[in-house]
Amino acid sequence: MPTLTSSRATLRVTALGAALSLVLSACGEQAASPSVRVSSGSTGSVEPSGGAPAQPPTTTFTFVSDEPAVSREQTRLDASFINPGAVIEHQGTFHMFANLFTRFPGPSQVPHLTSEDGITWALAERRPVFISVEIEFAASGAHVSAGFVADDGTWVLIFETLSSLEPWRLGRATAPAPGGPWTVDPDPILEPGAEGSIDAGGLSWPSVARIGDTYLLYYTAHAVPRGDGVIAMATSSDGVTWTKAEAPVLSAEMAWEDGSLDRPRVTVIPSGLAMVYSGRDLTDRGVAFSADGVTWQRDGDLPAITQDDFPAAGRCWDAALIHRDGTLHYILEIGPAIVPG
Repeated sequence: MPTLTSSRATLRVTALGAALSLVLSACGEQAASPSVRVSSGSTGSVEPSGGAPAQPPTTTFTFVSDEPAVSREQTRLDASFINPGAVIEHQGTFHMFANLFTRFPGPSQVPHLTSEDGITWALAERRPVFISVEIEFAASGAHVSAGFVADDGTWVLIFETLSSLEPWRLGRATAPAPGGPWTVDPDPILEPGAEGSIDAGGLSWPSVARIGDTYLLYYTAHAVPRGDGVIAMATSSDGVTWTKAEAPVLSAEMAWEDGSLDRPRVTVIPSGLAMVYSGRDLTDRGVAFSADGVTWQRDGDLPAITQDDFPAAGRCWDAALIHRDGTLHYILEIGPAIVPG
């Protein structure tokens, strides 16, 4: 698996790659987690001062290995592409619910893999635990994107519907165990907003973190279908019913972001929350930090990951981000520039 190392203040981050994926780990001194308050509103962005040169990020990455962490062949499923989907850490074990697919948009199969260190992965079940054709309101396909384990032990996966014609929506599936059986909620958990809202054009790439008794769901919001993206947030006390914030928590401001943000991946760290996200060019990834989940501060004015860092040819697409014992693991899909539709 290709790997990246990085350091930021007391936080050192390493990233390693996976077949069409890369993983990023970070270790550093543990700080006491602050109490984090969730509110709605503000967009905590950092602007470079007028005329000043762009500040590089203090978080830099070095690939751990040139070999993939997870490959299509490892899943024993017949598909052309793989992305990490949802990665959940539970009781010391990492669980990956990857998306295997050949067309995009299109149907997907979701295998379940496990790892003790986030680097070496093994197939947990011989058959996919979830397939997108089970989702009645996702006729064109869906991708698993986030997940968590509820207090009652229920496993939860959050997915996005895929379509070339309609705005994307977010849905939910649950199971008593990672191997299933998985049951899809009959209706989406979040729909596109009313005309004029930040997500009237669709919602995509959800990522879930939990602070205290509150679940925070971050997603890419489009005011018009396939238009510029911003990072939006919804909150929930039970992981079932969600309330959207009206304003984005992060909007494009840096030159490299090129007017649009995408692919937020968020996880809890000792000082609050960390996010890795992309600009319009999905191959460039930036880093931001937040103490309250609402106000975010970018780490520098430039991306922390660019195509120059890749140990293999290709561009990056989907990703997953988790934190354990002072280490961030960022699993990044690397693949061809064109995916057949």
